Amino acid sequence: MALAPYPWLEAPARELARMRDRMPNAILIYGAPGTGLYELGLAFSKAVFCSDPRPDGSPCGHCRGCQLTQAGTHPDFKQVLSEFMCEQHNVPYTAAENDRGERKKLSRSILIHQIRVLEDFLALNANQGGRRIILVYPADKVRAEAAASLLKSMEEPPEGLTWVLVAEKLDDVLPTIRSRSRLVRAPQPDEEEALAFLRANRVKNAEAELAFAGGAPLAALEASDDERLQKKTEDAVLELLRSGPDITPNAILMAQPRDLTVPAFSLLLVRWSHDLMRTTLGLGPRYLVNEAENLGRLAKRTTPKLAAGFDDYARSVRRAADHPLNARQVWEQVFLKYMAVFR
Repeated sequence: MALAPYPWLEAPARELARMRDRMPNAILIYGAPGTGLYELGLAFSKAVFCSDPRPDGSPCGHCRGCQLTQAGTHPDFKQVLSEFMCEQHNVPYTAAENDRGERKKLSRSILIHQIRVLEDFLALNANQGGRRIILVYPADKVRAEAAASLLKSMEEPPEGLTWVLVAEKLDDVLPTIRSRSRLVRAPQPDEEEALAFLRANRVKNAEAELAFAGGAPLAALEASDDERLQKKTEDAVLELLRSGPDITPNAILMAQPRDLTVPAFSLLLVRWSHDLMRTTLGLGPRYLVNEAENLGRLAKRTTPKLAAGFDDYARSVRRAADHPLNARQVWEQVFLKYMAVFR
């Protein structure tokens, strides 16, 4: 189906296409990260403005509505993305008036000023005489004050307006927002389908890359800097992790890469700790399938309880990864904790 940006999204694309004639006030598309959720929401939003859609719901690409959406200038379409996602998807970001640009990290949350600037748009009628759409992503990372403002707009929606919300963690979306939305679940592709996609895009070691990405083909195809360390840095981290009980405090200090980023490091750490815990229980690794031999060797030097404790700690580091943490301190604390797993 042409409306689906990827083959595994055909079912939710058909479901969305059926809503076109009777659009709800809000649609919430949700599913696993790295599977094209935003691309699906964007494709559907653009298709709504087409005056001559194809039978499958995809836009014709030639009418005035299609021309405006392709140029990014349609007056009845707004996108509200986090600063980080704006950078990822080449969407202009409007900073708050009091933002001096002093932050080193791009915000991953939807902030209150991004909802407030929509007030004028919400007060207007459709410029082209049809429907208006506001696409919000990620809807599961809308700050509390912004969520309250968003909810107020959803409770009293202007005529002809539809909110298209896209979330990777449905449980993190405000329950009152979920209850006012038509839910559309986007499935993760099966392994065969995902591997076929990666091989078609000439990804080397597709099986290992897909496993490392947790089955998310887009993450395996091209991970962001916050999702994957640089190859040299990743190799250095893995080399230290493989050392396990042989790690020394001096080795920890000497091995720290200069370009270490906490988000990507924490993600690798969580995957390693999860696989180590699985291996102590007699299961194979889920993410780092090429490390099965090393994980098996290390599993003999610890216990499931100790491995599970380190996995809990690794996840706490992951949850705090978006905060302005000192990379050196995180590095040292992580490996000191890791050393204790083998004692």
